[in-house]
Amino acid sequence: AVEDDFIEQLLDLQKDDKYTFSILALLYPNLDYRNNNFHKDHLHPAARYDELSEDAQSKYPFKVYNSIRNLQMLDTNENESKGKKPLNEWVNANTTPATRSAFLHNHLIPDVDLSLSNFDQYITERSKLLKNELKKILS
Repeated sequence: AVEDDFIEQLLDLQKDDKYTFSILALLYPNLDYRNNNFHKDHLHPAARYDELSEDAQSKYPFKVYNSIRNLQMLDTNENESKGKKPLNEWVNANTTPATRSAFLHNHLIPDVDLSLSNFDQYITERSKLLKNELKKILS
């Protein structure tokens, strides 16, 4: 069995770490890596980190915000259209009430309030989702 400590280390990998693309590729196996170009994308955009409250920034330094816990794999076009849009706006723009659940599931996004002011619950729930997914994949 894969140890929890090992999974935690994987979740702490930074966006530019040499292993991050590989871990994200494991987490997003349904993407067509052969025919498309993919970007490692911050779910909550990096440019918005400074908008977190001081309390949130002291609890979650940028290395948490910049880790796999807040990253996803997007193809180039999706990433360019997402840009610096806040996560909740991006999800709302790409879903209807009928498609939201599947969209969140496919992007490994927890079904919680996705506004930046709720970063604490988001990062806690996303970490659990990613941890469970990695345990399934690596076991």
